[in-house]
Amino acid sequence: MHQRRTEPRSPWRYVLIAAAIVLPLFVIGALFALAGVSRTAASLDVGLLDNTVGNLPAARQLPADSLVYDRSGGLLADVHPAGDTRLPVSLDQVSPELQKATVDTEDRNFWHEGAVDPARILRAGFDDLTHDAPVQGASTITQQLAKVEYLDGSPTVARKVRELFVARRIEATESKQQILQDYLNDIPYGHGATGIQGAAHTFFNLDASKLDLAEAALLAGLPDAPSELDPLAHPDAAKARQKIVLQSMVQAGDVSMEDAGAAYAEPLTFADGSADNVNAQPAFTARVRQELSSELKVDSEQAGLRIVTTLDPGLEQLAQQTVAKQVQALAANHVSDGALVTVDPATGDVLAYIGSAGPNVPGGQIDMAAVPRQPGSTFKLYTYSTAIASRKVTMLTPVLDAPFSLQTGGGAGGIGSYVVTNYDQKYHGLLPLEMALGNSLNVPAVKVEMYTGIPDIVNTARAMGVTTLNDPPQSYTPSLTLGAYPVPLWEMAQAATVFANQGLLRPMRFVTSAKDASGRELLPAPPQPKRALDPAVVFVMNQVLSNDANRVLEFGPNSALTLPNHLVAAKTGTTNDYKDNLTIGWTTRLVTAAWVGNADDSAMQGTTGVTGAAPIWHDLMAQALNGVPDGWPGPPPGVHQTTFEGHQAYLLDGTNPTWVPQLTGGASSYATPSLTAAASATPGGSVTPAASPSASSSSSASSSASSSASPAATAATQPTPQPTASSAQSTPAPTIQPPSPKPAPALGPASPAPIPKR
Repeated sequence: MHQRRTEPRSPWRYVLIAAAIVLPLFVIGALFALAGVSRTAASLDVGLLDNTVGNLPAARQLPADSLVYDRSGGLLADVHPAGDTRLPVSLDQVSPELQKATVDTEDRNFWHEGAVDPARILRAGFDDLTHDAPVQGASTITQQLAKVEYLDGSPTVARKVRELFVARRIEATESKQQILQDYLNDIPYGHGATGIQGAAHTFFNLDASKLDLAEAALLAGLPDAPSELDPLAHPDAAKARQKIVLQSMVQAGDVSMEDAGAAYAEPLTFADGSADNVNAQPAFTARVRQELSSELKVDSEQAGLRIVTTLDPGLEQLAQQTVAKQVQALAANHVSDGALVTVDPATGDVLAYIGSAGPNVPGGQIDMAAVPRQPGSTFKLYTYSTAIASRKVTMLTPVLDAPFSLQTGGGAGGIGSYVVTNYDQKYHGLLPLEMALGNSLNVPAVKVEMYTGIPDIVNTARAMGVTTLNDPPQSYTPSLTLGAYPVPLWEMAQAATVFANQGLLRPMRFVTSAKDASGRELLPAPPQPKRALDPAVVFVMNQVLSNDANRVLEFGPNSALTLPNHLVAAKTGTTNDYKDNLTIGWTTRLVTAAWVGNADDSAMQGTTGVTGAAPIWHDLMAQALNGVPDGWPGPPPGVHQTTFEGHQAYLLDGTNPTWVPQLTGGASSYATPSLTAAASATPGGSVTPAASPSASSSSSASSSASSSASPAATAATQPTPQPTASSAQSTPAPTIQPPSPKPAPALGPASPAPIPKR
């Protein structure tokens, strides 16, 4: 509590106070007499201001917090600069007690006076003299608003004169209610809070509409000296000021002496000053801010926006729990982090976005869904889509999985021979392309890549929403299809929506609405979807990736890539150094991409895409799709069903199962129209591409390189398939005969094949 001073008062003090009162009155009176302005001729103030003091500038736009909501209306984040908060509200959202307390303390005659009250200056000086402490300042609420919105705080006569005229202009153009509302929103209350809503949150964790008399009286006194009266730092000073405010309210007749006494005696429970530091989903909020900055060119920390996002709060919570649970379960395998992105393919809406396994994991503040990482064999999605779209191959085209190397592509900078091996370090002989993809075999993938053409594959990935591959298409090397070039998880999820949306790409979006303080929508309508793949190609790819029989060699039956009572398409990825595990899978209703690894880029131990990331994908999708139909469409135009050597499949119209020498080790030389290359006619023969590969990686697959061994020597160390007769032509047959795949189920009711329940 402040102690009253008891020392004798100097008579000179009264002289100085009198001078301080009379001199400003003289100046003000002279100015108004010179201008010939009266309160009843407010229109003359405008001209006076224009001609004498200058045109009134636009009001200063004070920064305001942006509030970020999930799709259900729950608050996700209050975005503002660190240590500062301002949340403008309408006057009807401020408690009547706070309004009365403010007027009675700051400007008792506010409702019936003009912008400037000369008598108030006399009264303020008299109160200061008799109470030995300031009760009211000399400036009206309108003058204080003029200073905050239009002027600087320099204590000069010129600034004070301008304040008077600006206040008169405000008085002439705004209602009393608007003036009080602006004042309550713009005045500083201390502890980083500007405006009454921010102050109510900061000091009491309440909305301004919920303030009672005791709380209102305390807050109404803070603008007099926000720092010195901060109740969190100086509670005694704030309490003394509260008493003065309550006394002012009693004098004004707004509260009784009894109510004021009860309010003063009321124990107050203060907040910790951080109520507006809300950010429930930091990674997602950061992406929201990034999207708004790109789309609207605004800084959401200061723009005062009301933002509605795509986030599904229930799914987000489930996703976070699922990622954290799996990462914890893999701790013994040196796995410390995970990420997940779930998208509605029909709209591009991001429903769940997990940047890390939690804030306390190593690197937990890094958004691993946005950091480019090697995608492993999930990149084969683009390779095989491009190959099928080129009509050079079909899902039944035989591919020989046997020793295979390239003359260049190994070692640093792609120098040295490049020996391509599978994850299991085995070769599986001649397989249909659908099984090569389903089992994620590396050798067939690189052969298909070279036969199709790397630049075309790069262009397909870009068309599907992969923006990080921005080097010239011809600069990429054969390790591309094994996922050697980093791509962020969110882009992989975005690209997968093309398979779930019949070849259409709807770019991922995080925000559905962004309105300014006036309620005006700032966000433009979403762009129309773009055709990224032929629906027939998408249908064939979905047939391959949803048929569990296509992956039993490497994954076994009914792996984590299947869901009970649902038909899903899925693909895994594991880099050859075990630094990244991915699983991406979808139905037409939902796409989810999951990742596990370490933010510090250290290697995991014995964890693959199907054991690391796939359980996250499986658990999330199983719960999210509970009771939701898959919605797979029937075969689109341009595709037909066929059977070849006991294999049931769908082919693009105009194509047939083909025996390609470049893929089966036949007599023709290995060549591709997109690369300058030549190769021997034997399995494991070398190819000299125009571009050299860098490091390679895989998903259920890996590769190795040797700069010292020649391709011939490498091939000699590998098992060689024994030739047998074939129904198509004489080719080397596999040493390991794969099981014949089951007939592939058609994706939709129009197909004659039944959809199995898995």
